[in-house]
Amino acid sequence: MPELPEVEVVKLFLEQKLLRKTITKLEILNPKSFVGNPEFTEGQKIIKFSRIGKQLSIYLSNQLILLVHLKMTGQLIYNGYVLGHPTKDAFSSLPNKSTRLIFTFDDKSKLYFNDQRKFGWIKLLNQTEIVEAQKHLGLDIFDPKFSPEYIYSQLKHSRRPVKIILLDQNFFAGVGNIYANDTLFLAGIYPSTPSDKITQKQARLIYQYLIEIMQQSILAGGSTAKDNKYVRPDGSSGQNQFYFRVYEKKGEPCLKCGTKIEYQKIGGRGTFFCPKCQKLS
Repeated sequence: MPELPEVEVVKLFLEQKLLRKTITKLEILNPKSFVGNPEFTEGQKIIKFSRIGKQLSIYLSNQLILLVHLKMTGQLIYNGYVLGHPTKDAFSSLPNKSTRLIFTFDDKSKLYFNDQRKFGWIKLLNQTEIVEAQKHLGLDIFDPKFSPEYIYSQLKHSRRPVKIILLDQNFFAGVGNIYANDTLFLAGIYPSTPSDKITQKQARLIYQYLIEIMQQSILAGGSTAKDNKYVRPDGSSGQNQFYFRVYEKKGEPCLKCGTKIEYQKIGGRGTFFCPKCQKLS
């Protein structure tokens, strides 16, 4: 599933290509993929894009919002550019068997929403509905209110492993497995440490490295890990995987001390860590 940096790359691309264009037609090929009345999108100009965590919002001139979540296999295809999960048929003739929605614009260009497993969705919401839909999300990493104090206060709510809380979108919107692994490594924190045992000093380190890693990943075009679940708009791989610290590094020497990186599952999620640099205190 694309994480915060990958969705930010998608947002920046769509801003460049679709801002100020008018939707003239919306075709729904799979009713499960769209929530709302498609007629309310037609004739509406796209006036703004925003993002919270892994969710993308497209604002229309009638004050309605298209809320987009790509989930595991969702992809947006525009003029030969693919955003999201790469598939063999992504560059084939469109629409194809994975196409769920088709947006047509006033310049005759088309945006295709493809989704092999049908977990992704686009919802048409008003201002009140989008607030309700996102009320369970924690702060986005780039929200001005996101701070070391916020991290510390959220972690105090649970005794679950800190790695699991970092992945919980109710606490931190947009943090995924890649970035949680590498943040905890740089902060020198054992992934299974109970969240309520994290100190204020450690919370400051988590904040520092989360921001650094996320900014770096956006500049690198996102991460295309071994699962190959994300490509950049031009079809090429993101470059942030070349900066992974421990993620997918099982058995390789630690960048700090040379000890072999270990792997275990915590809360069902693959976890990579250095047993020397990240000792359980």
